[in-house]
Amino acid sequence: MNLILIFIFLFIIFILFILEYYCKSYYIVKKNFLDKSFIEKINKTILNDKEWLYTTNIGNDKIKHNKDIKSRRKNSLKLLKSDKFSYSKYEYKNEAPILKEITEYLNSSEVLKQISELTNKKITKTTDIFISKFEPGDFLSVHNDINLGRYAFIIYLNETWDRSCGGDLNLITKENIHIPIYPEYNKLVLMDIKSRELPHYINTVKCNNRYAITGWFM
Repeated sequence: MNLILIFIFLFIIFILFILEYYCKSYYIVKKNFLDKSFIEKINKTILNDKEWLYTTNIGNDKIKHNKDIKSRRKNSLKLLKSDKFSYSKYEYKNEAPILKEITEYLNSSEVLKQISELTNKKITKTTDIFISKFEPGDFLSVHNDINLGRYAFIIYLNETWDRSCGGDLNLITKENIHIPIYPEYNKLVLMDIKSRELPHYINTVKCNNRYAITGWFM
């Protein structure tokens, strides 16, 4: 009886290992990515500031301003229900000094070398970096990041996050398996979007505000 239990236990461990390996083949994770002092500076800046613009879309065109928020949110939800690409979120102003600092940090030789080592690819620069805030009710529907870079990335900024609040990033495999990735403080997630199509989405946030830095490495 004890041998059977041991076998079952080892089999479960083996299956979990295979599943973890399978999932990680779709993305790369680096914990404690940003310098402690820098991520603290970022959070202090964006949490105490009002430099946020409500952001939706018309097709692939991004619309960023704080007018007609109620009607635009309603339209985004309508698009979501009809399975069309849509999103509802806030983005920090592009001209904000902290965003320039983040861009310079991520394009430093040290960081680009680190990303190159993580991916085993020659990474030379970033493109289109932005800071996002998802309030309750905000979401990002299924899409592919086509021709935007070699690796899409996200850096989570919330010091704590309750998984029941939603806001998880989900990757969809070719077998239609949805792999959830939950927000975790100062965690970098890299997704290879050049080698294969990798549809992904962000589940609707149910509580609290979800903060992250997003962009692409070339």
